[in-house]
Amino acid sequence: MKQVKTWAELLNTFCINGKLELELLYKVQMQCYEDAKLMKLFPEIVRSLYDQDVLAEDTILHWFRKGTNPKGRQTFVKALEPFVNWLEEAEEEE
Repeated sequence: MKQVKTWAELLNTFCINGKLELELLYKVQMQCYEDAKLMKLFPEIVRSLYDQDVLAEDTILHWFRKGTNPKGRQTFVKALEPFVNWLEEAEEEE
């Protein structure tokens, strides 16, 4: 998590549109898939990238609904479900 915060500003410089944000999210998913220790941290990593304005809400929702890589899809979707529910509830309140 410390690494995510350290690199967030640089990542924000490169993630200038939804397509690049989605690519970053795919890369995070694949890295977590390959390292069991990171797999548990996936929701926290995504939340941190969202909080630091690297990933937009729309990008996360798109990834969740239809954009995930098939490797570990169910595991990642299930892990991120509480955060996505929170995003959707916040959107409804607006």
